[in-house]
Amino acid sequence: MQLQRVQQVQPWIGRPEADALAACLERNWLTEGPAAAAFRQNLGQLTGSPHISFAPNGTLGLYLALLALDLPRGSEIVIPGFTFMASASAAIFAGLKPVLIDVDPHTFAARPEAFERAITPRTSALMPVHIYGQAANAAEIALIGKRHGLAVIEDAAQACGIRYRGQHAGTFGDIGVISFFADKSVTMGEGAVVMTRDPALARRVSLIRNQGRESSGSFVHEMLGMNFRVTDMQCAIGNAQLARLPQIRSDRLRRYNLYVEGLSGLPQLRFMKLDPNSDFIPFRFPILCPRMPELREALENASIQTRTMFYPLHRQPCLQGLVDPCDLPICDTLFGEGLCLPIHQGMSDEDVRRVIGIIRTTLTHESVTC
Repeated sequence: MQLQRVQQVQPWIGRPEADALAACLERNWLTEGPAAAAFRQNLGQLTGSPHISFAPNGTLGLYLALLALDLPRGSEIVIPGFTFMASASAAIFAGLKPVLIDVDPHTFAARPEAFERAITPRTSALMPVHIYGQAANAAEIALIGKRHGLAVIEDAAQACGIRYRGQHAGTFGDIGVISFFADKSVTMGEGAVVMTRDPALARRVSLIRNQGRESSGSFVHEMLGMNFRVTDMQCAIGNAQLARLPQIRSDRLRRYNLYVEGLSGLPQLRFMKLDPNSDFIPFRFPILCPRMPELREALENASIQTRTMFYPLHRQPCLQGLVDPCDLPICDTLFGEGLCLPIHQGMSDEDVRRVIGIIRTTLTHESVTC
């Protein structure tokens, strides 16, 4: 009998989301409206951010945030080399030059001292990135930014519900962005929020995202803007998803611990180190192994979809000539040896045990390349 394929990503969608969508249709209010207002309020309670605006996705959320900061064109923004491409592309489209830094080999996030070493007279901003469901040390990075007079924008795309020393990721710097893409713990399908504590900055975000005007019923445009709005249908799904967050956290942590228990003792495997100062909601189950290609092939052949870790930004073809050449050995190692295993709500405990068995069988046999 053919085994059912275990997908890398599978949103947890059910009756609550369907009922929320049906309510939108019954109200006949599809653009930002009551569901958006409720989602904004609920996210404010979760994150503690007093000013929250929506964006169509995390990439455009970062772009919107950078536009609102109005940083000098051509100035430098320090970004970890281990992150999704959107961190750099948003900066470039906003007229900034990414300066790439290496990351911690254990937590996969860039350390505060790496940000500080990269600061030059041309630097205008720092962008810490919260990776794989735990928080980077954005508290200290925000202090570095303040000390040097630099803006701090947090890429908290993967960090909904994550706090560092009690404060929610994305709220340490001047502005932060959380994504609600389909692979996130909480999803709207597509969508994001931009968060800030600064009322003046929040107003700029609000104007830019709504064609440069205060309200959609007005035809007076105070400044140049664009359309970064979302729909009430997306926000309705987001509300239903947010109510599931405690269960999502519990289920993912259980599967994470199953993985750790089942894969411990294999000398060729290394796990991501968890920062005791950070909350943790597993985004994937990341592992490092010199035999990563062999592991990936074995899992794919057994109908387990895998995902490599991020291709390093300093090696991205589209960034050649846009960033200075640099040596980021940890980023290279993470891509070369890193593999992400699925951990979503659609996985049963038996699926996790099947993944563990394939990995143990593969690694306890001598590599064919030896």
